[in-house]
Amino acid sequence: MTNVTTATTAATGIDFIMYLVKDMPRAQAFYENVFALKRGEFDSDSFVEYDLPDGNTFALAVAPEGADVRCGGLMFAVADVEAAIARVKDAGGTFVANYGGEVCTSGWCVDPDGNPFGVHRRFERKTGA
Repeated sequence: MTNVTTATTAATGIDFIMYLVKDMPRAQAFYENVFALKRGEFDSDSFVEYDLPDGNTFALAVAPEGADVRCGGLMFAVADVEAAIARVKDAGGTFVANYGGEVCTSGWCVDPDGNPFGVHRRFERKTGA
């Protein structure tokens, strides 16, 4: 087993719920029209977040090439994404792909029963101009 402490891989909350989609414009139109969602701060061709009034976040992301993902999943907030991915593998799960950029880093994974989920770390937001 990987020598990683649980302090860096313990879930501290759920950062957001995300659905993987094949057609981003179609998915955005659907969710925005049905639920009157407004795009949040992070909006790109492959990923969009919708900040909800209750403080939760819903997101859409383009599925990795060749992925057969039949449902969405949640993103567990962790302090160390790479360490959490190592623990997922050690526990019998599967690592699928990394995502991230300027605002976060994450790893998309699958549990031993085939349920997708992610491990996620938000970076500190820059303030000031």
